[in-house]
Amino acid sequence: MRPEDLDRFRKWFNQYTQTFFLDDREGQKNIDLKIEHTGHVCSIITRIAESQALTINESLIAEAAALFHDIGRFPQYGKYKTFRDSISVNHGRLGADVLRHEQVLDDIPENEQAGIINAVRFHNALAVPDLEDPDHQQLLKMVRDADKLDIWRIFLGFYESDQADMVSEAGMGLPDLPVYSDEIILDIDQRHTASMKNLRTMNDFKLMLMSWAYDLNFNEAIRMLDEQDYLNRMAAQLPRTETINRVHASLLSYVHERLNKLGPQPTITSPERSIKRHEDVR
Repeated sequence: MRPEDLDRFRKWFNQYTQTFFLDDREGQKNIDLKIEHTGHVCSIITRIAESQALTINESLIAEAAALFHDIGRFPQYGKYKTFRDSISVNHGRLGADVLRHEQVLDDIPENEQAGIINAVRFHNALAVPDLEDPDHQQLLKMVRDADKLDIWRIFLGFYESDQADMVSEAGMGLPDLPVYSDEIILDIDQRHTASMKNLRTMNDFKLMLMSWAYDLNFNEAIRMLDEQDYLNRMAAQLPRTETINRVHASLLSYVHERLNKLGPQPTITSPERSIKRHEDVR
């Protein structure tokens, strides 16, 4: 893959997404959110690629996969007016279908095409599937890590500011109740990523986001999670119960373990200090 291929992909992305622009202000905010998200995921994956000392070709492929990872969101929202896969369509599979139908990748080698399409198709799967090609497997994991890191940024931006600015699809259709589900807690206790099928409330969704720490594949992603203090900031948005404190501490312990193996002392604070530090944003 060449730099001019990536430039062509960016131009196609801009033209394609513009076909889904809406006169409805609220609907357009949802479209704009996904365009902005794509840009951030591209930036994050570039940093992860640099940390892996990838070749120029591999880095270009990674950025292309990040550029296209949510391309299915646009026809999804255009048809169903929602980003909820459970009541519409799997946006990863739809995105892979879009790339094939539009023949966007036809001018790059077939193996590179396959890697990008697999990354788009499976980036939102609960777990990483086993792919035959180890390069495809690494690419998929890079996209998943970059995607999660920016989703944390997006939702914390909503939670820590005036929620009147929250786009309509950010609530996931979940009630904002002061409770959470036992199934979500059990997943985190077992160091598993919580499943969306068990989400009942907004607190469940916030806990699921925290559980994503267990699914980060690259050391650089763990560093970025730590730098932005995402776990503590998300915990500050949850009820202060003994159970929440316990799972929060367990997640921090896991991140500490990984950071300590890298050498530098982690900057994550204790759950108690973090809750106090973030009181003013609640």
